[in-house]
Amino acid sequence: MSITLYHIALVTHIIGITVMAGTSFIDFVAFRILCKAYPADTVKVLVFKDYLYSLQRFLGLGMLLIIASGVSMMIKFHELWGGQLWFRIKMGILLLIIINGLWLRRRVGNALKNTVVKNDAIIITGQKWNSIKRNLTTIQLIQMLLFIIIIYVLSIFKFN
Repeated sequence: MSITLYHIALVTHIIGITVMAGTSFIDFVAFRILCKAYPADTVKVLVFKDYLYSLQRFLGLGMLLIIASGVSMMIKFHELWGGQLWFRIKMGILLLIIINGLWLRRRVGNALKNTVVKNDAIIITGQKWNSIKRNLTTIQLIQMLLFIIIIYVLSIFKFN
């Protein structure tokens, strides 16, 4: 792999991180708006519920870019980074981001989406709403914390 292709992969990697981390932040903000609107503003809840569900595509796209470009960069510098401790920790955290963001977040997001029936009536009981709210907030905060660890700590302060 030429150095030019490596730089393209690096730019793609940064774009993927930006898309996924930015989408995670927007997901958090949009859910806060939904929480403030519930139960008083049914129309706003319905709009933001659909919006939150559609954000999952961007999380997946960002993760695809991160993984594809990361594999491309590893082809070039496997021996340089593969044995370093910071890189191994980063790969473990990346696995946690995948599990948290694409699996757990999707499950709770689907639970939120499924609380609205076909006639757009909201049928969330107090206990179920509190459970969805608590779970989604926890998942979102963990996701943002994992991105901060990867982006700022491990990518900037590369230690051996």
